[in-house]
Amino acid sequence: MNRKLAVRILSFILCFLMTAGVLVFSNEKEASAAYTRYTTASVKVKAKADKNSTTLTKFSKGKKLTCYTLVDNYWYKIKYNGEYAYVAKKYTTKKKPVTGTDVANYAKRFVGNPYVYGGSSLTKGADCSGFTMSVYKHFGYSLPHSSSGQASKGTKVSWSNKKPGDLICYYGHVAIYIGNNKIVHASNEKTGIKISNNAGYRKVRCVRRIIK
Repeated sequence: MNRKLAVRILSFILCFLMTAGVLVFSNEKEASAAYTRYTTASVKVKAKADKNSTTLTKFSKGKKLTCYTLVDNYWYKIKYNGEYAYVAKKYTTKKKPVTGTDVANYAKRFVGNPYVYGGSSLTKGADCSGFTMSVYKHFGYSLPHSSSGQASKGTKVSWSNKKPGDLICYYGHVAIYIGNNKIVHASNEKTGIKISNNAGYRKVRCVRRIIK
């Protein structure tokens, strides 16, 4: 067998292995090793594992990522538009971040339970601030047992920018916004914990966002 023919045969074998074997196996191995992380803040997606490389896009907080490998203990290798890209490890987490919608959905579970002045039990009874305090406590956030005290927590947002999970603080009362101009709150002894269809049913003091 002459040298040229041998080279051709070897090239053919290598090409066959790369297209029909090795790459397929690599992709299968890569897919099986992939794991999920979530962004903890707005993060830039880079073309290379280098902070000075081209920024392809930005992912917002809470974006689900499929990560393949960790490069230099700093960059997670992901895929964006079918190509490999990189995001900084420090802006990701294993645990899915809590959202305002998570808070709102959790709060709605306790509709129908009693109102108890001074109470903070989501099942046995709570007053307005005890209810909001205990709902947020479930997610690891500390709020005072006082509607006026809660009015200074978190970040103030405008009425037009309110989102599910925000605290709607009134004068002498507090509720959790659940979307579509509705709130869930420990209203009074007669109605208990309920959903009200008009978030602006009384004078609003402020809107506070606890989860950024």
